[in-house]
Amino acid sequence: MQEETFWQIVEICRSEAGADTEHVARLLLRRLRALDENKILEFEELWLRAQDDLYSWPIRDAATLLLGPFDDDTFLSIQDWIVSHGRFVMRRVKDDPDCLVELAADRHNARVDWFSGLPVEAHIALTGKPPAMDGPSGPEEPAGVPTDLSDAGEVRRRFPRLAAYLEENTWIGRPWNTDQAH
Repeated sequence: MQEETFWQIVEICRSEAGADTEHVARLLLRRLRALDENKILEFEELWLRAQDDLYSWPIRDAATLLLGPFDDDTFLSIQDWIVSHGRFVMRRVKDDPDCLVELAADRHNARVDWFSGLPVEAHIALTGKPPAMDGPSGPEEPAGVPTDLSDAGEVRRRFPRLAAYLEENTWIGRPWNTDQAH
């Protein structure tokens, strides 16, 4: 599967489902089930590669500002969520993690595990068994350097749009305000 085909599948599903991220996942599964076994595996490899592209401290820090604290497994779901918005959104977030604020309207879906396992489920539907797994892929540590999110000045410098979003939405905890719930 060419990368262009991969992104077309993702973007068509997002276009058809609009803001309904759960529906995007259902449409992706339906499309994956229509592929042959090799194409499903190629789709999964391209998805994992896109996910790995988002595995960085600046993106994790931006997501923490938007969503609050989370663990490594949840960060995988957040990466999937970003990928599900398509190539253009993913590139914007990768180039400028502060752009993650543009997905704030869909933030309730970021932590939900809508996408992991879709290729495996499609493979099982097609072949009756899961694909052979090669083991963990991707980098062990996020790329880049973490931001001290407890430093409000640093957060405002590195993530001005997210900091402004937090100021406008006082119900969301701020990492630099340890007396607030996150």
